[in-house]
Amino acid sequence: MENAIQSAVDQLAEQLQRSVVINDPGVHMLYSSVHFGDEDQARVQAILKRDAGTKAIGHVLAQGVSTWTTAGVIPANEEIGMKARVCVPIRWRGELLGQLMVMDAEGSLTTSELSKINHSATDIAALMAVEGQKESDSGVQEETVRDLLGREATLRRRALEELAASPVSERFENVTAVEFGLQGTLDSATKSHADAALRTVLTMGSRQGRVPELHAVAPGTGLLLLGNDRSSGETAIRVHVQKMLDQLKDLSSGRFACVAGIGPSVPGLEQAHKTARHAHLARRAAANGLSSPLTVWADLGPYALLLQIPDEDVNDEALPEEVRRLLAVDPGGDLTETLRAYLDHACNGPAASEALHIHRTTLYYRLGRIAEMTGLDLSDGRTRLSLHAGLTMLDLIRASPSR
Repeated sequence: MENAIQSAVDQLAEQLQRSVVINDPGVHMLYSSVHFGDEDQARVQAILKRDAGTKAIGHVLAQGVSTWTTAGVIPANEEIGMKARVCVPIRWRGELLGQLMVMDAEGSLTTSELSKINHSATDIAALMAVEGQKESDSGVQEETVRDLLGREATLRRRALEELAASPVSERFENVTAVEFGLQGTLDSATKSHADAALRTVLTMGSRQGRVPELHAVAPGTGLLLLGNDRSSGETAIRVHVQKMLDQLKDLSSGRFACVAGIGPSVPGLEQAHKTARHAHLARRAAANGLSSPLTVWADLGPYALLLQIPDEDVNDEALPEEVRRLLAVDPGGDLTETLRAYLDHACNGPAASEALHIHRTTLYYRLGRIAEMTGLDLSDGRTRLSLHAGLTMLDLIRASPSR
């Protein structure tokens, strides 16, 4: 079947006297013709390294090719040494299997030639569909990963049985989950671009094979399981994930931003759902701006507990009465900021006043005003606990996308 697809590519290229390539949906080269003197830097790199580079891939995805149903033009990009080419989506029963690309730097393809390209894409789609049915089980694998990380115990057991039957389970003595997600609200075309970028980056590691990995992609989310022995430190995992975020940035072409959350390491795949849950909460903190774009569960502090509150319950009604009373008498927020600094510094007056850049007398005056206006006893430990927890909860509420 591969020979038939390669023959179709070579035949089309010979007819057109132009360079032709077939990419997978993530814009990785699958088949290529010989050059016809029209090659560019991106094509040469793709052939030599089997990868056109994240910036070239991002440029293609940014045109919305993941949603195309008819032929279109990928414009030139001089910055990355890429000439214009015609791109025809290869679809089988609506599913995108790849892209057929023909070099067209001068925009000189004729109507007759475009018709040949479209006919070839249709024929190749049927061949790729058969090839996919025979050789690809990635869809099943991703479903297995999702079941393994889900909340349903029966599905987790079934997924573990499937994985135990393959050598993959032996490579996950310890497991760390990573969840990638998008930041902000995106239109449908950008979402398709982002999902293709996520899949490209998540499959990149599996192809390189340096670290045992399992992955699954859902709309707007990528899940990754990293296998590691006890010698693999947290720093190495952070570096690995940061490189993936950097690749996603290149692939985005400035159209979207991605964040990632890293869960704790757990022993074996049977515990993978636990690290995945923590990775999800860390990713949620990153997406809401409560932490950096790369957030580790262990670094969340008090947010680790509060983030386990369901999204629908993260609202003003969740605030303790003590915080509500404070907010009611402090519309400007100055007193709230003062109290937060005081509590954050363990009620150490000199440290809090220094952090606020105010005199210690001013600090104590404001604290007195808070006690007077709210009726709260700031010397009471339970009151201080409610206020501190409530103000931390307020961060979560204000960062919620629904606000």
